[in-house]
Amino acid sequence: MRAWAGAVAVCAVLSMAGPAAADDGRDARVRPEPGQVLRGLVRERDVTLLFDHLRAALAAAIEGREPPPVPEELTGRAEALGQALKAQGALAALILLATLEQRAKEALREAPAQRPALPPTRPLTPL
Repeated sequence: MRAWAGAVAVCAVLSMAGPAAADDGRDARVRPEPGQVLRGLVRERDVTLLFDHLRAALAAAIEGREPPPVPEELTGRAEALGQALKAQGALAALILLATLEQRAKEALREAPAQRPALPPTRPLTPL
């Protein structure tokens, strides 16, 4: 277990070996712009469904009634979006792992080779 934790720590350190603020363009595929994740997945109709339901629930709360049930269409879209986001998250995780592996290998190639400490060649004599 300690070996696994050590390997994870080494990979984490090696992945940060380069300057943290350097923007060499290699991470552009990992850092999406805000809103890019939902772009193409969420439709205008989805937003309309959600806010129509929220309005109905708010009106019911104001009048002291139970909120209306969530429409099946909204539930179906939420489930479909959840599956799509899950797939995108898995892809992002795989890209992140590949990037970490690449950076760790680059750091190992660029690191100077350290010579192991050798024991003394002649025994120490007492003084």
